[in-house]
Amino acid sequence: MRNYRFRLYPTDHQERKLIVSLETSRWVYNYFLNHPTMSLQDMQFALTELKEEEPWLQNFHSKMLQMVVHRIDGSRKALKVLQRNGHKTGKIAFAKSKDSNSFTYNQSGFKIVRHGNTDLLWLSKIGYIQLRLHRLVQHIKQITILRETNEWYAIICCEVSNRLFTFIDPRRSVGIDVGITKFSHDSDNHTISNPLYLTKTMKPLRRANRRLSRRREGSNNWNKAKTWLQILHQRIKRKRRDFAHKASHYYSQKYDIIFLERLHTLNMVKNSHLARHVLDSGWGTFKTLTEYKAKMTIDVNPKNTSVACSRCARNVPKSLAVRIHKCDGCGLVIDRDYNASLNIKRRGFCFLPQELREVTPVEILRESMKQEESTNMVESSQSLLSCQLQ
Repeated sequence: MRNYRFRLYPTDHQERKLIVSLETSRWVYNYFLNHPTMSLQDMQFALTELKEEEPWLQNFHSKMLQMVVHRIDGSRKALKVLQRNGHKTGKIAFAKSKDSNSFTYNQSGFKIVRHGNTDLLWLSKIGYIQLRLHRLVQHIKQITILRETNEWYAIICCEVSNRLFTFIDPRRSVGIDVGITKFSHDSDNHTISNPLYLTKTMKPLRRANRRLSRRREGSNNWNKAKTWLQILHQRIKRKRRDFAHKASHYYSQKYDIIFLERLHTLNMVKNSHLARHVLDSGWGTFKTLTEYKAKMTIDVNPKNTSVACSRCARNVPKSLAVRIHKCDGCGLVIDRDYNASLNIKRRGFCFLPQELREVTPVEILRESMKQEESTNMVESSQSLLSCQLQ
């Protein structure tokens, strides 16, 4: 299964219908939460009786209302899993109008047609809506209509067949170390700078938050200030996702096997000095996009990848401020992120099947020697230049 997101351009009349559908889904959702807990089958039977008691529900597609019942059942099952794992949980909260932004058509009640040069999405009980179809979709299972900052989107879930055979060349492999200063530094000594879009947009964000706090809540000016703040956050989100798509496309097209760190972001954000930069980097989005684009991705335990020497495996403790790895045992001097990426690649090969391990650890270590030679050349040229100046 794969989801594709397409922009919708409804007319004013169609937008009113979409908003009414959102409110109806919210009403049904709160109706079942307000009643004693029932099983999925009991809620589905109660839904048919509810439609007889409330005739106005006949104006909405039956599958849309049934998916609301499935969402409640899924939320209750998720709470049970959390309770079973020892987490403290409360009750499912009632849906507010501002939080109800999507509804789903499952299996039926939709189709995509082309009228001249325009693509149209037909939804039962709503009609034809203009759709920006940027790619061909087949085997559609369900469509979710989403409202996001006064814009409408159709999230189309399609069944995609997996490739039966994929040729994997182990020589086209890379280890990637992600960070804050540099978004990524791979084992081929290629770096991608971190744009940190949230940090660059902090000044207009602070100004928009101050403007919102000065308005009376619920007024027209308050709604305008809120919309502008949502637009700023949406721009940051889109820039970050576009950057993640481009970075994941670069690595998935160039390499067959990609070794990534198994990072626990929730533990990393406990450091208040780095929390904003960690979340702004979007490592999780990059990893998710890379996993479905690349032929093979392998998670590697990141413990001591920056500390261990990529040549002699000796631990060289260093603080986060130290950006150069200097090993007193073997004399290796390279960038710490490059050293970490070499360790990630070497550890990742241990998880490969035996028939794919054509690149030996010796060949991996030769890459670090090339970096050391270039570093020594730079240091010698700098010392020669200082002697000439004296």
